[in-house]
Amino acid sequence: ALAVLFSPGGRTLYTQPGLFALEVGVAQLWRSWGIEPAIVLGHSVGEYAAACVAGVLSIEDGARLIAARARLMQALPSGGTMVAVQGEDMDAVERAVGELSDRMSIAARNAPGSVVISGDKAAIEEIAPRLQRAGFVLQPLTVSHAFLSPLMAPMLHEYSRIAQGIEHRAPQLGWVSNLTGEMLRWGEWSERMGEYWSRHVREPVRFEDG
Repeated sequence: ALAVLFSPGGRTLYTQPGLFALEVGVAQLWRSWGIEPAIVLGHSVGEYAAACVAGVLSIEDGARLIAARARLMQALPSGGTMVAVQGEDMDAVERAVGELSDRMSIAARNAPGSVVISGDKAAIEEIAPRLQRAGFVLQPLTVSHAFLSPLMAPMLHEYSRIAQGIEHRAPQLGWVSNLTGEMLRWGEWSERMGEYWSRHVREPVRFEDG
């Protein structure tokens, strides 16, 4: 177990299923204490646990889905990076990232004045000094890949196929979507969950909106 936890080469492969197991386990513990949620909201990988708590996925199918996600991401070439950016003028960050949108993107909108950018390392290094001169605080993140960026594109088709083949059921409680930042409209997505989860891999986590 320690070899898995501290293996530098297998971080993505093991971290995502590990996070999922921890989050589902905590939710089950709360429920054993009589604490029942009315609404769930996850953050990126956390949305898979939220989907299980909402009854959209069984825990077994949620585990299969997150394991497939981790496996496909682990197989992608490394070399990307992610950086947390904090500051006042988020429009300036959007503009800078937009200039290199084929190589990087906004990965998460976490809170007012707090986003994460993700993509090709050279592209991020190109805009980082400009952002710092403009007064933004940048914090590189320790990641194996540039999640939620254009570098995820090679896995999307296969992941959509896998996700579409897993049984999904209507939510039994409120589920706030990372993809839209709103309550999930099941009628719009019930037949398109393969598309939902593949877009979830690539598009920004709209946590602030949620």
